[in-house]
Amino acid sequence: MNFDHYQVFLKVGQRLSFTLAARDLYTSQPSVSRSIQNLENELGCKLFLRNKHGVTFTPEGRTLYEYVSNAFRELQKGEEAISADAMGEHGTVAMTATVTALDEFLFACLDAFHAHYPKIRFRISSVSSNASIDKLRSGAVDVAFITSPYQSYSDITTQTLMNFPNVVIAGKGMTALKEGTHTLEELSDYEFVSLPQSMQLRQYEQHVFREASLSPNTVAEVDSASTVIPMVSHNLGLGIVPYSLAKNAIEAGEVFVVKLAKPLPLRQVVMAIRSEERLTSAALLFTKFAARLAKDREAKAH
Repeated sequence: MNFDHYQVFLKVGQRLSFTLAARDLYTSQPSVSRSIQNLENELGCKLFLRNKHGVTFTPEGRTLYEYVSNAFRELQKGEEAISADAMGEHGTVAMTATVTALDEFLFACLDAFHAHYPKIRFRISSVSSNASIDKLRSGAVDVAFITSPYQSYSDITTQTLMNFPNVVIAGKGMTALKEGTHTLEELSDYEFVSLPQSMQLRQYEQHVFREASLSPNTVAEVDSASTVIPMVSHNLGLGIVPYSLAKNAIEAGEVFVVKLAKPLPLRQVVMAIRSEERLTSAALLFTKFAARLAKDREAKAH
């Protein structure tokens, strides 16, 4: 089968003129005639009948035209789909994210990105920063959105997207902490509700106290930062959590922020990738969009 012959046949069928088909194909009329004659010889039948206005289909030519035009439409759809994938307009982005990264940055980023590229799909796993990095390094995901502190690796490139504050919260029963400002040394006398040792928020908490040559007194460990808040609201201890996570409970009066003489250090939402060369077109588009959104946010903040 000669693909060029069918391309010429399709054009003649569209124009019903050898001359106009030759013009559209940037070739000569005799060349078009030869292609049609060769195709007719291959198929063993006439495809066109000449008249003074040009050509008309024979019954066999009309049948073949339907098949050929459908085939070329499918080819065009395939080209458009591949082109769209190459431009990142289709495809799936696989990612991991911590709950905090989702709340602080990623939900808003996904919303904005989806408005621009509605045909791109997402596969998202919500896990800890350490688990996110492990999945990223194994190739299970394209990109990870993690929160500090985290372990660095030579094969992972990171970009800080934003800073976010953490606060010490207390339940209504901790009346002594409602007034004035307090130091970490004072707070070290209180019990804390914390996360397991492997979790970034627990490591952050320990780092904060260690920098002051202190150690937090952990009364209970829970498996998520969101669980810390109701534990604190029932006066089971103090807690250190991202402000955004505790905001609703603070506004509802369930817990209050303990004012510190020295604010807690900021934490970061970080985007991590293996390398741009390994990213799919859709994933590359999304990571660039996320970086641009973070930059725009920072500019507006200043």
